[in-house]
Amino acid sequence: MRLNWIQQSKIKVIKKGEKAEFILGPLEDGSAEVLSAKIPISDNTYYLIENRQPIGYDKNLPGSGVLIMYADDSIAECRHGKAPVKLIDADSSVPHLEGAAFDIGKKSSFRDEKNRIRIELKEKIGNSYRIIVSPI
Repeated sequence: MRLNWIQQSKIKVIKKGEKAEFILGPLEDGSAEVLSAKIPISDNTYYLIENRQPIGYDKNLPGSGVLIMYADDSIAECRHGKAPVKLIDADSSVPHLEGAAFDIGKKSSFRDEKNRIRIELKEKIGNSYRIIVSPI
């Protein structure tokens, strides 16, 4: 999003406290209506959701599924233990973030109790996911 290589029209913005259901297409495909979802938490922070599938440049990724990232735009670059984007690891028992992707039949939901957000993968449709974001 910082580099503007995803069309703004393909980024679904879900306001804090809002419930939303959408189909998230694979980021590498580019043809889906929604390629990324953004859930603002504050003026500078938000969750970013992407669907990464083994197609195109993503064919050599160690896994596939939905990545959930916590972004902080007040951090310009990775320095001094801080990073502008941190990947939420769906399965931290798998080393090197190779279990980071959320997926149906594995770990299909994420809850942030502090910010009262739930992200649920409800169904996989081809290479896309039906996702529900809701307040908790």
